[in-house]
Amino acid sequence: MSGIVGHPALALLARRKLRGTLRKTGRRLRTWKGATFTVLGVVLIGIWMGSLLLPILRGSWVPPEPARQLPKIELVALLLVVLNLASALQHRGLFLPRDEIERLFSAPVSAADLIRYRMLATAGRSTFGAFIIGVMAMRRMPIPLLAFAGIFLGVMTVPILHQCLAILAGGFERRFAARLRRLARIVSFVVVTIGLSLVLYLVLGERVEDSAPVEWIRSRFGPAAADPLALPAVRAVLSPFWPWAKMIAAPTGLEFLGWFLVCGGIWILLFELTARIPLDYRELSLETSAHVAARLRRVARGGGAAAGEASQRLAGWRIPWLFGRGAGGAVAWRKTGAILRKARGTLWTSVLILAFLTIASTAIVRGNDGPMPALAPPLLLSVLGTLYLCSGLRFDFRDELDRMDVIKTWPVPAARLFLAMLLPEVALVSVILVGAIGLRVLVAGSGPEPAVVILLLLQPLFVMAWVGLDNAVFLLVPVRFTPGQDGALQNAGRGMLMMLLRLLMLAVIGGVGGGVAVGTWHLLAGPLGASEDAAYAVAGAALWGAVLLVDAAVVHLGGKALQRFDVARDRG
Repeated sequence: MSGIVGHPALALLARRKLRGTLRKTGRRLRTWKGATFTVLGVVLIGIWMGSLLLPILRGSWVPPEPARQLPKIELVALLLVVLNLASALQHRGLFLPRDEIERLFSAPVSAADLIRYRMLATAGRSTFGAFIIGVMAMRRMPIPLLAFAGIFLGVMTVPILHQCLAILAGGFERRFAARLRRLARIVSFVVVTIGLSLVLYLVLGERVEDSAPVEWIRSRFGPAAADPLALPAVRAVLSPFWPWAKMIAAPTGLEFLGWFLVCGGIWILLFELTARIPLDYRELSLETSAHVAARLRRVARGGGAAAGEASQRLAGWRIPWLFGRGAGGAVAWRKTGAILRKARGTLWTSVLILAFLTIASTAIVRGNDGPMPALAPPLLLSVLGTLYLCSGLRFDFRDELDRMDVIKTWPVPAARLFLAMLLPEVALVSVILVGAIGLRVLVAGSGPEPAVVILLLLQPLFVMAWVGLDNAVFLLVPVRFTPGQDGALQNAGRGMLMMLLRLLMLAVIGGVGGGVAVGTWHLLAGPLGASEDAAYAVAGAALWGAVLLVDAAVVHLGGKALQRFDVARDRG
């Protein structure tokens, strides 16, 4: 009887892999780059977590009502489960790393022990995410420390469900292959919709409940219609998550203990039932392992949408030469083709997310009586949309690390090559954001304010500065995007440092460009006596020119970083 830990040989393999991960982390910490980013990540994550826990430690925290928290907890649990199940439908069978799957399948261990080994390995990698989610959510619960333990247990249950469905989907793959693929796409769309709705509902809180659309629904269909979580059909869907919600929102320690034992028993039961599923998953597991290995190789080259597979249906499309037919135009044409052939699914998701960001930006600044109510939502949408799209696409130098030896030989000056490599992504992000901001202005019914028109004209320059800064830093300090938890703190430190640099860039653009624009407007509208429209036009042109100078400085910095990049120093 091997027990819940599986076969002793598999337990030994897990310990050796953990030891190897620790040694790899130690080697990172012995380099100045790894040590700097790791320390920075630890400090900034500590400050962030401290800010979350400070109200509890100071005693200024007011316990919420458990009855109001239960439906929200159930909704979050539904989102996590559906998100993982959608992934399970795409990766059927039992996933094992490609370099060990054949050896493990031929080893004298039972299929149940292999499943146990995989589930425990997945649980180990999920601890960091479960810890972060627990810290973020515990402060909203009646007893934060007990709620953290309950949230941790709940998050660790989700991978078991994921593995169970993956094996079941693999067993029925041959009969229902096409239906499963369609179901995976439908479930993925539902997950994105539910997830973004949940973010709006939880983050905006009372501002959504008291908003004009919700008030109209109450007046038209009654108070119950404005609370979708109270509808009988929704309650039936959320009812399976009731034990976990009761455990997390327990108002007393005794009640928490009872529900904790129940949920822990469910975890053990699901664990053993999944390990004993009598289905042959080996053939599909080999395909899944090869597919995941190929994707990991693409992610290591750049991540984001650039890591997706090229569409075979779009491979025959003729790619337009949007940026001229010179040497720089050829580089941009090559990138344009990569975007058109790889980013279709990401673009649809981006458009959906931007729609929700438009609603969120309007709700966040609703009721603001300041002097810029018309500009605030488009400006917030511009910044949030740029952050999301530029982080998700990465069709630039960040997906060219394996081809830098070839790129460095191209007969194009460094600054022009840097600019040409970024232009297609900048153009795509700018078109999407200008369309989203323009659509919001049309839906709002108010005419385009001069400040909004200036924002639309500045959007391409703002995106260029953002993407250019990201790529200049990447060329100075390149990094391979390795999926998983390896180097999580190091990557967090790098991400925090990049955010600080972006904020500094925004301060420069706002300080220099804003100062020039405001000074020009006061000069024209005051001593020179120009009309208000003329003052706005000249001030906008001055602001546009100031931001263009910032872009030129960023491109120059990027060209110098490209010249300095040493291919021989990239050790993978």
